[in-house]
Amino acid sequence: MLPPRAIAAIFAFAVSLYSQGAAREVLDAAYAHQQAARLDEARQAFAHALELDADNSNARLDYAYLLLRIGETVAGRDQFKLVLAKRPSEERLALEYAYLCYETNRRPEAFEIFLRLKQAKDEQIRAQATETFKRLDAGLQTEIARWTEAAAMSPGSYSVHEELAHLLEDRNDWIAAAAEYRLAFGLKLDKRSFLLDIARVEREALRLDYANAALLAASRHDPPTVAEEAREQLPARYPYVYEFRMGIEMDPLNVPLRRELAFLLLKMHREPEAVEVLTALLKIAPEDALSVAQLAFLKAQKPNPNDTGLSAVQDLAARSLEKGYLNDALKYLRQLHEANPDDASTMLRLGWAYNMLKQDRDAVQWFDLARKGSDPKLAAEADRAYRNLRPALANVRLTAWVLPFFSSRWNQVFSYGQAKLEFKIPFTSLRPYLSARLVGDLGTGAPRGLSERAVVAAVGLATPRRRGWMAWGEAGESWQYFASQQGVATLKPDYRAGANFARSFGTANLDTEGGPFATSTFDAVYLSRFNNDTIFYSQNRFGLHLSNSPVQIYWNLNLTGDLQRTDWANYFELGPGLRWRPPSLPKSLYLFADAVYGRRLLQGDGVTPRRYFDIRAGVWYAFTY
Repeated sequence: MLPPRAIAAIFAFAVSLYSQGAAREVLDAAYAHQQAARLDEARQAFAHALELDADNSNARLDYAYLLLRIGETVAGRDQFKLVLAKRPSEERLALEYAYLCYETNRRPEAFEIFLRLKQAKDEQIRAQATETFKRLDAGLQTEIARWTEAAAMSPGSYSVHEELAHLLEDRNDWIAAAAEYRLAFGLKLDKRSFLLDIARVEREALRLDYANAALLAASRHDPPTVAEEAREQLPARYPYVYEFRMGIEMDPLNVPLRRELAFLLLKMHREPEAVEVLTALLKIAPEDALSVAQLAFLKAQKPNPNDTGLSAVQDLAARSLEKGYLNDALKYLRQLHEANPDDASTMLRLGWAYNMLKQDRDAVQWFDLARKGSDPKLAAEADRAYRNLRPALANVRLTAWVLPFFSSRWNQVFSYGQAKLEFKIPFTSLRPYLSARLVGDLGTGAPRGLSERAVVAAVGLATPRRRGWMAWGEAGESWQYFASQQGVATLKPDYRAGANFARSFGTANLDTEGGPFATSTFDAVYLSRFNNDTIFYSQNRFGLHLSNSPVQIYWNLNLTGDLQRTDWANYFELGPGLRWRPPSLPKSLYLFADAVYGRRLLQGDGVTPRRYFDIRAGVWYAFTY
């Protein structure tokens, strides 16, 4: 019996033969398409054949020429490079690749190849490479001289130094290019892509320490796109202290980089150096609350006989919460609590810290302790936070909302509402619930789409909200409370499901201070009672929250549609609106009034007007227990 290794080798050889045979068939088709001028089909066939047999350099070279023929110069250049890697001794191929690199803005690589081919074995290639190199290099040196003179005349222009750096990089003068990129970055600190340029040319100059330092500085600051690209190029290890210091030298205003170095030094038990770094940081960013708190804490560890430093640390820890909500700020607050266990303000800040870290069970415990404190103001704030968080963590939760309003278009009062008893299942975020819905009106003339005139009892299941999205579904019975007067069945099966997205920006909450705001909600709802239709709602508000007042003025923009294209379910509305809460009313209640112009989007029955104007006024109230 053959050993396993021999069997594996035979199997691999058989697979290779099969792949080469299949590739040959596809390749024959590619050449046939090319001969018949079916270039797109040829391109696809070549690509497929090379997937089956990637080592066929002759086919890859023909594929490269085809790409050049149809105008895909960059893709053709890349295929040339793959062929050249298999056949590095072919000087003619290298010369063609050099010209492609120059045409596609890979000039440093082109100059390097032309320079190497000046020593080519083939006399004709040697002469052509020499002539081309001299011609291109002469033009490039002229450009460098011109931009060097411009840099001397305008030393404060970052764009001049940037252009000069590009030209020096084209000529493979890596160290001089790095110096110009640094000058450009020093003049334009918000263009952080310069750090990637510095890293690239320093790597080419084999100065890896400088390259890593530039990448480190870029990776610890905005914008995210530059930071992500820098992180992908960094070594897998954690940076060294000297790389942090070199990065700070290149990017002196990089506050996150300085802060991380300080905490690294603390972990290495080099406190004096950490204090020095933090002190320098606060000279350029005096409002960096986490650094202020850390520096104060370090000083509080070595107090003078007349000052324990605890009051300073308490104040600075609060500022760190306002700015950062980071684990280090949490650590300082816990130390303050150990020093003064009865301080309700520290308990309250601990609650907010855990809440911002999404550790709500710990947050609820601290809010519960803080609301039992002696300070009425702190106790009230802690109690509100406790009541807001506690229902989401409860095993059973009752929520209810109701929305009665008057519509001038229908001269009718409508009322929508729902009460839900939700249950929390261990080890899952899904919540089953019992529901009672009200969708009705007080009269008999309301349209079918706006008033079901029913109470719906159902059993349902809902997901938690993630990034603004949640989904739900329920099955139950609908009781038509006017149906008995019309001689029809009062109970009907009712199945509903939907997805909801909600997002707000600015001061959308009536409890916040004044300023602009925007809210947007999107619902997709399946309803069995409407012939298994799915209805889509988009409701948007853009407005202003008046300063120091629970009043908002806004503009409505609503759009509704459905899959079955029913007349009543396809329309848009726009118009002004107002929300306000009188001071004496509960915070979960507000009054509203909207004046909207609407237009139905389908032809309909030809009787109901396609355009309408509607004034709506009503009340929203909700609570959770």
